[in-house]
Amino acid sequence: MENRQRIIDRIFKAQGDDGFWKVLAKSDKYYPGYMHYVPNFKASLWTLILLADLGCKRNEPRIKKPLREIQNHFFDDNHKIFTLKEDHFPIPCLNGNMIYLDSYFNKTPDKKSLTALEFFYRFQRFDDGSYNTKTNTYCSNKSCYGKHSCYWGIVKLLKGISFIPKTFRTKDILYLRDKCIEFILLHKVCYKSRNTNIIMIKKMDLLTFPNMYKSDFLEILWLLKREKIKSEKLEPALKLLKSKQQESGYWQLERKVNSMVSSIGELGKPNEFVTDRANEVLKYYYN
Repeated sequence: MENRQRIIDRIFKAQGDDGFWKVLAKSDKYYPGYMHYVPNFKASLWTLILLADLGCKRNEPRIKKPLREIQNHFFDDNHKIFTLKEDHFPIPCLNGNMIYLDSYFNKTPDKKSLTALEFFYRFQRFDDGSYNTKTNTYCSNKSCYGKHSCYWGIVKLLKGISFIPKTFRTKDILYLRDKCIEFILLHKVCYKSRNTNIIMIKKMDLLTFPNMYKSDFLEILWLLKREKIKSEKLEPALKLLKSKQQESGYWQLERKVNSMVSSIGELGKPNEFVTDRANEVLKYYYN
């Protein structure tokens, strides 16, 4: 915990007087639409995710202003979801991450998060190699809704939901949660549904921290553990996780994210953050 707090302190030391991190200049080609989203994994959105993944205090006052302003910046009043305007509209991973931040740092979820979940209850697709889901207005976004629905979008929606207090989980939110879990179990966490010996997405079997929008299989197991999901379909991923444990008892950092701080750990070295999460998962599933 001491190292976690040192990293959190370094992040806040880099926070600007305006409450943000790595703010785009008005002359930047990505201004203003991608404000707080670019530069990748260093702007305020990603830095808040890093802080949440590190276990920053949930009532941290220095979070309030940037989170509130980022929510307002990304929120589309017409569709009642978080957007990058027309880019990849609608983006489930962005919405899942925003709902995660809101639910992690606030005692009660903001109305924006709840309306976003209602939108994805109605329109999120769960296609697996062919267009199985009923056609809707948003099928033109092939990046998020191709023949195989973007797996990361589904995982991040589940991540957001997993931090929504149970008293705020409506019937529709529970349905969306169950559909996300069903899709994940169809792929046994990280494997192709039609060939369960092959990892579904390149590098998702490499352990990493933090988890921005591309997860690793450990974060998915961790989310399923949060939701108390037990299934024999988890066994291949759990076996893979156990196989990666070193003789020292630690797990190594196998893929690195170039985030706000560089002290998360070295590639190929034992990593406390990955190890803490792995132990949490295995303790739950194997007691």
